[in-house]
Amino acid sequence: MERIGVIDIASNSVRLILAEVQGKNFRLIDELKESVRLGEDLVHGDSFSEEKISYTLKTLSSFKTLCSSTNATTIIAVATDALKIAKNGSYLIDKIKEQTGIEVKILSTEEVAHYDSLGVSKSLYATNSLMIDMGGSTTILAWIKDNKLVKSFKLPFGSVNLTKQFNLSDRILYENLESLNSYIDESLSTIPWLKETTFHNIIGVGGSIRTLGKIDRRRKRYPIDISHNYIFYDYDLHDINNALRSKDLKQRNKIEGLSKDRADIIVGASSFLVKLTESLEISEIKISGKGLREGILFNYIEEKYGDIGDILDYSIQGVLENHNIDKAHATQVYKLALKLYEGLKPLHHLKDDYKDILKTASYLHDSGISIRYYDHHIHSFYIILNSMITGLSHKETLLSAFVAAYHRNNNFEFPFAHFCSIINRLDISNAEYVAILIRIAESLDRSLSGSVEDIHVSFDEENVLLEIVAKRNVELEINEALKSKEVFEKIYDKNLVIRTI
Repeated sequence: MERIGVIDIASNSVRLILAEVQGKNFRLIDELKESVRLGEDLVHGDSFSEEKISYTLKTLSSFKTLCSSTNATTIIAVATDALKIAKNGSYLIDKIKEQTGIEVKILSTEEVAHYDSLGVSKSLYATNSLMIDMGGSTTILAWIKDNKLVKSFKLPFGSVNLTKQFNLSDRILYENLESLNSYIDESLSTIPWLKETTFHNIIGVGGSIRTLGKIDRRRKRYPIDISHNYIFYDYDLHDINNALRSKDLKQRNKIEGLSKDRADIIVGASSFLVKLTESLEISEIKISGKGLREGILFNYIEEKYGDIGDILDYSIQGVLENHNIDKAHATQVYKLALKLYEGLKPLHHLKDDYKDILKTASYLHDSGISIRYYDHHIHSFYIILNSMITGLSHKETLLSAFVAAYHRNNNFEFPFAHFCSIINRLDISNAEYVAILIRIAESLDRSLSGSVEDIHVSFDEENVLLEIVAKRNVELEINEALKSKEVFEKIYDKNLVIRTI
């Protein structure tokens, strides 16, 4: 096990994430962010002020102290264009090395796009998406197809310099917005490949777009406060943008979800995103909570340990490691539950979309034991819902949590009213078809011995017959499984019969 710090020195802010790496898996253990606004000095000048340099050095010194105190043996520090553009950028890099011992690498446009797309593609499924990383002084656009980077392009503006150039920080004038929109249109026309394809969606990386997603969640009283894989739409964006640009700075500071350190620069970001959705006729906007820094971590891990493979499997394995879950038992439950799921398809009529829910809930049904054995099904619900499992939508994550919590014979009171904006009664009904199978599968490995080798599933008008192939006496397991008989009959409307062969 090793600990790694990744520092990103950008135009608007300096960020640190600390990760604990064990094999191919990593988990974040801390993060820091400081708004330094280096890009402001480059709007009407070509050098950083001594004040900004001093503030940046103090920030990085505190980051280094945190890395040292948490035994982070490796620190990877990168910077984007601001340090390359500024005349005294190399001076700042030298001072950072001198005062902190941290070596900073300035990334090219291609490297930023590569790491951003790596962070996205290792945590989301992107079939044909336009990725946007809007920083303080530059914006990276990248075409991601089947989770591979196809092309990228850098625009010479970001949320900070757009704000300064078009006077968007406080009260916004109509003529300034018109000038901004014309500038954005002209800039987009310089991207040669932008209209070569029809993008399915926009995937947003970076603080500005995450903030727009947060504002939307607050507006809708969205019950899950997770940015990653949150989806909103062009009409939501238009409403937010209209609300932002109609207010002065003092009024914007009162908008829920909008932090004070972004209230002055958010209009430039939202206006750019509006023009982009209009120009390309894209309706869906998806937030990625993982970008440049996570991409650097994924790159480090894959260079050292090899490809991480399927992102859902990778994420599940990470949760198994973090919560010390019995992997052999989890694997056996998934194997048996999948056998039941496939055998009963003509009865439940569920699409293969539910297989990811089945897999997640099967593997993580006992994750709550890491908190407390008693009522651990309830703790499993909380862990799955809050583990930011990659490869699942918010709806799939919520249903996985519900299915896992259903695995005990205890009555689980699902807080439907709280989550009714995400799922409906039909979703719950469908999830119950899966949940009862996991409950039976877990019972068939009650002794944690993996004794059940196979299940033959058959049914007629009245009964579902499970014929168990086992390598030892499994009377205990069958008796435990039959405790779910009444609930099974209620869900599947058939009598449950289990016997060995």
